[in-house]
Amino acid sequence: MSGLECRVKLFLKKHKEIYKSGSKYSIKKSAYEVKIPRKINKDLCRLLGILHGDGNMSLNRIHFSDKSKKYHETVIGPTFQKIFGIKLNTFHDINRNTYYSHIKSKIIYRLLVEVFEIPEGSVRKSIQIPEVLKKATKKQKSAYIAGLFDAESHICKREARISFYTTSINLFNFVKDFLEEINIKYSIYSRFRRKNKEYEINLYGKNNIKKFIEIVEMKHPDKTACLFLHFPVH
Repeated sequence: MSGLECRVKLFLKKHKEIYKSGSKYSIKKSAYEVKIPRKINKDLCRLLGILHGDGNMSLNRIHFSDKSKKYHETVIGPTFQKIFGIKLNTFHDINRNTYYSHIKSKIIYRLLVEVFEIPEGSVRKSIQIPEVLKKATKKQKSAYIAGLFDAESHICKREARISFYTTSINLFNFVKDFLEEINIKYSIYSRFRRKNKEYEINLYGKNNIKKFIEIVEMKHPDKTACLFLHFPVH
């Protein structure tokens, strides 16, 4: 039995109010029947990366934010539905010019918090790298990094640079370790912004970036369009 299977088994044993309905799970008065993943895979790792980058968890509601409507429609929504079997709701905040995908599900919320160690509130403030991710394969970790970079990276085509920012020292160290594992060159920088220490990782050089995007399959439509236009891979 895998580590994730064990954690899910303990989770279901603890929450006796969750009952099985066919191949899915539900609780009384819930509008949803959901799937519960029992094996770690690339889709799940990508979703965890997106959550760690642009997620918010509060009052049994899971939020994803990004300015690209297409990203919500083609990546966030389909990935979430593939994993949990339910569709996210999406709305546009005109004042902030940002789209939000969200769902209120007690089962998924508790699963993310207790099994996948996603912090409640603004996710970025207190990220812990989940045990299931520490033990993941290189391809699974690359999917996680892809989701993370989709959410929190910036591409500068003039300088041939990808920059990643985070206020989480745990996330910073995990990304650094992964880049070293796949032999990608990088530089680091830190500064204080709004009383919080922010860590920056920069990837420079066309060949270095090409190698990175061959291994790390980013899917954000705006960022991938820029990357493959200026750093085409074969």
